[in-house]
Amino acid sequence: MATTTFRASAMAGAATLAVLASGLSLIASQAEAKKVVVLDDSERVEALTELGKRIFFDPISKPKGEQSCSSCHDPATGWTGPSSEINKLEVAQPGAAFHKNPEARGGLRPPTNAYSTLIPPFHEVVNRFTGDTVAVGGAFWDGRAEGGEPMYPGGATDHVYLADVIMGVNKDVSPLTLFEQAVKDSLGPVADQALNPFPNPVEQNIREKAVCHHVEKAGYANLFTDAWGERIKCNDDIYRTNFKRIAVALAAYQGSSEVNSFSSKRDNALRAELACMPLAEIKELPWADGLEEVEVKNILSRFGLVPDKLNGSCDQSDIVEKQGPLGQFPLTRLSDQENWGHDLFYSFRVPAGAFDTCNKTVITADNRKSGARCVACHTNNRGDDGSEPLQTYADHSYHNIGTPVNYEIPGVVEAALGLAGHTGEEKDVGLVKTPTLRNVAKIPDGESDFVKAYPSNGWFKSLESLVHFYNTSDVGSSGVPRCVDEVVTEAQAMGDDGLPACWPAPGNTNAVSIGGLTGDLGLSICDEEAIVAYLKTFSDQLIVEHPAPNKKSK
Repeated sequence: MATTTFRASAMAGAATLAVLASGLSLIASQAEAKKVVVLDDSERVEALTELGKRIFFDPISKPKGEQSCSSCHDPATGWTGPSSEINKLEVAQPGAAFHKNPEARGGLRPPTNAYSTLIPPFHEVVNRFTGDTVAVGGAFWDGRAEGGEPMYPGGATDHVYLADVIMGVNKDVSPLTLFEQAVKDSLGPVADQALNPFPNPVEQNIREKAVCHHVEKAGYANLFTDAWGERIKCNDDIYRTNFKRIAVALAAYQGSSEVNSFSSKRDNALRAELACMPLAEIKELPWADGLEEVEVKNILSRFGLVPDKLNGSCDQSDIVEKQGPLGQFPLTRLSDQENWGHDLFYSFRVPAGAFDTCNKTVITADNRKSGARCVACHTNNRGDDGSEPLQTYADHSYHNIGTPVNYEIPGVVEAALGLAGHTGEEKDVGLVKTPTLRNVAKIPDGESDFVKAYPSNGWFKSLESLVHFYNTSDVGSSGVPRCVDEVVTEAQAMGDDGLPACWPAPGNTNAVSIGGLTGDLGLSICDEEAIVAYLKTFSDQLIVEHPAPNKKSK
């Protein structure tokens, strides 16, 4: 009887404790909920972008503090590799675990992430000249971060869907709130790409759940709360969602005006002329043809102009000194050499009226000369002339220019598969995505001897030698001979004039452009120098400061 009474009393006590515990849990939950203040959508978007910036520059890795996104994408070098010494040789960046494992190194040069949010999702189109199906878009050199429903699931990375990060909302929901639309706009190749470096053993080498915990404990964790309306949690059932939210934040930052600043010399020159034009005249420019007024205004706004106050910032000297229509080349604030480089860049045959600074003559219909044909691959759309405000200088398609194998990359014994590594298609072997040329020449301020490497495998160590390759790589007709087998690096191929005196064989011969678009262009060294001068006008001038480590937001 006593035992029964004791049990009954104990059960009653346990029940009371359970109720108390439940009540305390509810109170704690309510208290926590009260602490989370849901901001308005514009503030949430701002918080999302700032969260992405903090994560981008934070060395979240294993070992701790060894590598961040900016370790391979430094704004001082155009958002690509920060080391001149690495660019001189192996070009592939060491990973976080490199000191413990020398094989923890990438296999190619890191592409710039600036303007990467303007890359379309991976898709295929029909080449109107050949009828062949060709690939366009996606992030990484082989496009495997497709940015949409995977076309090649066996080779594509994971994809971030809208419903993955905002519960109950998908791409078909309409209308979306301002924040939901901003998240949707951040989805694509860059958000998909952002999922990959953290767990990659040759990059940041840290598990997804550990990334979640790092952000949870970081001084900027409140930015996650501000953006997503709830505190970051890393339980087994939720960490994957929050890891994808981290990827979206990274994409939001990479789509910001800080990363895509349109602040180069070329941009400033074009902006100065557009600022002197009424909107009605801008709408008559070739790039605006067929666009609605709201679309034109949106482009001008993204380019840093206020469409309704265009004449307010006009410098009259840009009008007085202008030769030709405003908003079109030649641009007043570019030099004759830079404008000549533009004319060569955008033509197969230089148009009449262009001023040839090398020969000090005006091109006429009777003395047309060969152009550099860069426009075949390095332009957003066919028919572009370089005056488009948001030009990225890339068709985002896949090509093989015949780059030699870079044996200085550790472990490399043959050329990379390129697009075929993603699609598994033999026809895609050696094809590499055309990169943007924005910031292609950007180097740290005050470091004139800084070496950059080109293209995806970094065989070339200067723009001068790369342009010379485009001009003369067809050894059958250009006059530059094929290198002997022992010559495998640019340094070994270098001639007395500072340019390669011979060219090694292409690493891949499939669909190579040599002998077609490239290889025997007939350009002079002076012409090559003009093209390089023009490319240097694409370097953004905005200085991006790294945020203080773990500094709390306001």
